[in-house]
Amino acid sequence: MKRQFLTSLIFAVLASLFIGLYFFDIGRQAKSMSEPVKAVVAAVRIEQGAVIDPSMLKEKLIPKEFAQPKYVSGVKQFIVNDKPGYMAIVAFEEGEQITAGKVLPVNSDAGISNTIPDGKKAITLAFSKDEVYGILMPGSRIDLISVIDYESKDRTVVEAAGVIAQNLLVLAVGENIIGGANDLKREQLSGSIPVTIAVSVNEAQAIFLAQEKGVIKTLLRPASDNQTADVAPVKINDIFNDAASARPVIKQQNVDQKTLKEIQRNQKEAYEILSRYSK
Repeated sequence: MKRQFLTSLIFAVLASLFIGLYFFDIGRQAKSMSEPVKAVVAAVRIEQGAVIDPSMLKEKLIPKEFAQPKYVSGVKQFIVNDKPGYMAIVAFEEGEQITAGKVLPVNSDAGISNTIPDGKKAITLAFSKDEVYGILMPGSRIDLISVIDYESKDRTVVEAAGVIAQNLLVLAVGENIIGGANDLKREQLSGSIPVTIAVSVNEAQAIFLAQEKGVIKTLLRPASDNQTADVAPVKINDIFNDAASARPVIKQQNVDQKTLKEIQRNQKEAYEILSRYSK
């Protein structure tokens, strides 16, 4: 009986010891996670594609459990050779933590693919030098307008212009890539300049079709403008009431049936795309 009592006592002591160690470890982990760490956050809103100046940042003490993966602990880490050394791949709201996975070194050799925002693709369009040189820069935001002819219900061809994509980020202008040491002087002799922009898949489809069926123009946005709006297409007779806005469609007797159907199909596709993406 005495031996059984001693055995039970020993097991009870051991159990108490293990329980105590368990709760001690939990308490230590909780204390460690609640200890403040220094993290860099945005002092102001930082636009996507902007070179990050130290004045845009501040250091803040936060509980370790709330620190984001790959958080940055000091503003000085953004300075390289006494100059801002990083650009924002995504936009940061005021107070948002800056993380290493959302910035890219300036003059990075990683290529343009690493500058494409999540959920976007990159397409390239060629514009005349007069439309681009001295106007668009990597990091600019633009809208695209399609100027196109399409067939109306009464089988006349109507001239119209409509916004097909809004608030697009310019990733590159010619050989100048966002976040790089941009020098457009080397582009000034070109007859046309390629412009690479970040788009969604749906936007890409609308842009490519509009490019095939008509002419695409750029509309430069102010740096602070990130809003989108429903914009109705404008027809030529909305501007000039007495204009002969509708030109007669080629008569059937002047072309073979196959050619006529192809013209009508192309015009119908263009009209549907213009109507869909201008809403």
